[in-house]
Amino acid sequence: MRPKIIAGNWKMNLSEKEAIALASGLKEKSSSLPDNKKAVVFPSSIHLASVARILENSKISVGAQNIYPAPLTAMTGETGPDQLSELGIKFALVGHSERRQFLGETSLFCNQKISYLAKHGFTAVYCVGETLAERESGKTFEVLKKQIQEGLGSIESDQFSRIWVAYEPVWAIGTGKVATPAQAQEAHAFIRKEISGLFQNGKTISDAMPILYGGSVKADNVKELLSQADIDGGLVGGASQKLESFLALF
Repeated sequence: MRPKIIAGNWKMNLSEKEAIALASGLKEKSSSLPDNKKAVVFPSSIHLASVARILENSKISVGAQNIYPAPLTAMTGETGPDQLSELGIKFALVGHSERRQFLGETSLFCNQKISYLAKHGFTAVYCVGETLAERESGKTFEVLKKQIQEGLGSIESDQFSRIWVAYEPVWAIGTGKVATPAQAQEAHAFIRKEISGLFQNGKTISDAMPILYGGSVKADNVKELLSQADIDGGLVGGASQKLESFLALF
């Protein structure tokens, strides 16, 4: 039985005061969250230390929005797993569409990140998804297949217990547009099948892997989305940045 997961991506939002207030509110309410759902928040890097301290020993985990796959080294502007481990952080997003679109992050580089994270005890949340032009031209599954094969193809099978996938159609992120439950389920089922084909025992791996949906997830659509057979949670943007709207997702 795969867990149900609500993950909040705060992106480059919230001041330090706002991030502390939100984390404090979440800490106060965390004991009332259902035991059958996992909760993770991904603050911007400048707020990670503050948020991690507040949410320590709560039911809400904290993750980084980005990570560089190396030990402490001369890499200006990046954050490494060793630094995050000091804060008790063991989750990281990999390959979010905004980093792919605007910062040139490739699936092959994501592969390096995922492998490094899994080997060092982190859970990597690997983001995949197609643009509107790719969907309208019938290339959705071609794009997803390439992203899965390049991003996960050389990962060792025993590392997959430390990997989640997030399907985020680029055309639905921050636009208010949401894939229908049927569209989202179709994509999730395809992703799970592609993962199962990576290894001889791949079905066992893919059946156990959480796959989240991201793209304008809100309280009024989350229940129907999560009722689909292959959708195990949501990677939520805007609705995760206010206490009431985030709690309403549970």
